[in-house]
Amino acid sequence: MHLTSLYLYCCLSLCLTCQAQLNRFLPRQFSPYVSAIASLIGGNGFLEASFGAVQGLLGRDQEFDFVVVGGGTAGNAMGYRLAEAGFKTAIIEAGTFFELSKPGFATIPGLDVLFVGSDSFEALSPADWKFESTPQQGANNRKFHIAQGKCVGGSSAWNFMIHHRGPKGMYDQWAEAVGDDSYKLSSFEKFYKKFATFTPGSTSKRPADTLSTSGAADFAAAGQGGPVQVSYTNFVSDWSKWLQKGLQAVGLKRTDGFDRGDLLGYHYTETTIRQSDATRSSSAEYIYAANKKKMSNLKVFTNTQGSKIEFDSSKKATGVKVLSAVGSEYTIKAKREVIVSSGAYKSPQLLMLSGIGPEDTLSKHGIPVVASSPGVGQNMWDHIFFGPSRAVKFKTINSILQNPIDLASAVGKYFIGHEGILSSNGIEMVGWEKLPAQLRGSFSEDTKQQLGWFSDDWPEVEFLGGNGHIGTFGSLLKQPFDGKQYATLLGALVAPLSRGNVTISSTSVRDQPVINPNWLTAKGDQEVAVALLKRLREVWATPELQSISNGPEYYPGEKVKTDEEILNTVRDSLMTVWHPACTCKMGKKEDPMAVVDNLARVHGVQGLRVVDASAFPILPPGHPMATIYALAEKIADDVIRTAKQG
Repeated sequence: MHLTSLYLYCCLSLCLTCQAQLNRFLPRQFSPYVSAIASLIGGNGFLEASFGAVQGLLGRDQEFDFVVVGGGTAGNAMGYRLAEAGFKTAIIEAGTFFELSKPGFATIPGLDVLFVGSDSFEALSPADWKFESTPQQGANNRKFHIAQGKCVGGSSAWNFMIHHRGPKGMYDQWAEAVGDDSYKLSSFEKFYKKFATFTPGSTSKRPADTLSTSGAADFAAAGQGGPVQVSYTNFVSDWSKWLQKGLQAVGLKRTDGFDRGDLLGYHYTETTIRQSDATRSSSAEYIYAANKKKMSNLKVFTNTQGSKIEFDSSKKATGVKVLSAVGSEYTIKAKREVIVSSGAYKSPQLLMLSGIGPEDTLSKHGIPVVASSPGVGQNMWDHIFFGPSRAVKFKTINSILQNPIDLASAVGKYFIGHEGILSSNGIEMVGWEKLPAQLRGSFSEDTKQQLGWFSDDWPEVEFLGGNGHIGTFGSLLKQPFDGKQYATLLGALVAPLSRGNVTISSTSVRDQPVINPNWLTAKGDQEVAVALLKRLREVWATPELQSISNGPEYYPGEKVKTDEEILNTVRDSLMTVWHPACTCKMGKKEDPMAVVDNLARVHGVQGLRVVDASAFPILPPGHPMATIYALAEKIADDVIRTAKQG
C-alpha cells in the first residue's frame, strides 16, 4: 500500500503544525525556512539566506584555487578543509539544503525509510537523483529505483547513518592494492578521528548494556574532533534486544563496538545522529561550521551541476563548466586543482563527458579523448540484502503505521524528549560473520577460492535487524495491515563477487547514467545468498526468537524450501544496500583498470582528483560512510601539505 507513506507524511505534517512544544526544537529543524523568509523580507533573496556567507554567486565566470564537484559526503569535507587551510575553494552542488528539499523530515532519523524503496513510485523527493538501474538479470530482470542524495550532504543526508570502521585485514589489502602503507589501519585511523565528534549514548534513554564500554576512547579527545556528530540512538527497539539473543545463540560473540579493526560479532550500532536532539548529522555539518566561522573563502554553488571538466594543452584541469537549475551555463575556474566528488555513478559520468574513459565509449558519443582510461565506470562493487519476516509479540514500526494514537505518541516523544522510535535509524543491531562450515558444503571450489581472496577477518555476511516487514523492498513503509506486528532479519552479502558498471547515455550531464550493478550474477554470490537465507532462518529458529514469534514465517513463507526456490526468492526480493563503489578505482599505474593513484590523482592528466567511494580500490564490508569521510580527510591533508610546499 503506497498510501502508507502518504499517511505517515500527512500525519507528521499535522503533528508538526500542532505541537506546542516545538519551539525549543525549531532552531535546527526549521532555521532554513526562518532565515529564508527573513532574507526575502529584507530583499536579499532566498538562496543567499540558505548559506549566508558561504553562498556562491550564481551565473557568472569565477576563479578559485580549488573546485570541488559535489557537495556530498566527501566533497563537503574536502571543501571545508581546503578553505580552512586558507585556499579559495568552490563546492558545486546540484541540489540544495536537504532541509529545504525534504521539508520537515530531513533530520528526523526514523524517517530515513521514506522514498528509498525499489519501486519507481518511491522516486518522489527532489533531494533524490532518482537513479534507475537497467533490468537486472540476477534479480529476475527487475528494474530498481536507486535513491542517492541530490542535496548538500549527498547520501549522508539520505542513508541509515550507521558508523563504523572496517576490519584490519581490509586496510592491509587496500594498502597492497595501491602500493601505499598509509592506508593500513594504524596510519589511516587518525583520519576517522578527524571528521567526527563522539558523544556517549544516553543511559537515561537506553539501557547501559546496549552501549560500548570503549566509546570515546576510539575517537578524538573532547574538543578535537570534526563537525560530524556520532553517538548511539536514543531508542532501542524490543526487536534489537531479542535479536542479539538470537545471534548469540547461533555462535556470534558480542564485540565492544566496531571501531577497532574487528567486525566479526554483534553489537548495537553507532550512528551519525546528534545525541542531544536526536537529529541527523550529515556532511552538511562542514558547511554549517564554515558559515558559523564566516569562512568567506569557501563558496557553495547550490542548484548547480558540473557538466564538463576543462583542460589546457598540457592536459591540466583548469576548471569546470557548470549548468544552473534554470539553464544558465558558465565556468568556475581552478588555479590549482579540480576535485570530483560526485559519487560512484556521477563521478565516472563526469569523467567520460570530459574525455576520460574507455575509448570506445567516448568514440561512440563523439567525445574527444583527453585520456584513455578503460576502468572508468567499470569494476562496480555493491552490497545487496534480503531477509525473512515474521509476526512478533511486541510493538514494531507497524504500531505507528496502523494506529494514529501510537503515531501521535511517537511524535510527542520525539519532539518533546528527543527519544522514541522516530529518534532511531531503525537498525540498532548488526552483526557480521564468515558463514559456518555446515553451510559451506555446497560451495563450489571456485567459490571457495574466490572467497579465500578476502582477509581472514573480512566477514562474508552481515545481519541487520529491520523493525518491521520488508519483503521485496518495494517500499519500506508498505506493511501488512492485519493488526499484527512484524520484524525482519536482513542478511547482506559483504564480500561480493559480482561486478557492475556505469556508463553514459548521451553527451549531456542532465541525462541519467546507465547503471548496471549486475547484482547476484556471480555464481559464488548465488551460493552465498542461498546459504545466508538458510542462516537467517537458523537464527529465527533459535528458542530465543521462537519465544517471541507470533506464527510461522510470513515472508517468504515455509513453502520456500529447496535451494532453487530459495535462490529465486532472493532474486525476487534483493535490494541494494546503497553502497556502490570502485567505479574510478584507486590502483597502481601499471594496473590498466586503475583510474586514480594512491593520492586520488587521475592517471593521464594533471590537476584532477576523484575523492569519494568511486575511488575505493575495494569496498569495505558493512557501511562505507565513515571510510568515505576518512578518505576525504586523508586526501585533503595531502593536497594541503603539497600545496603549501609548492
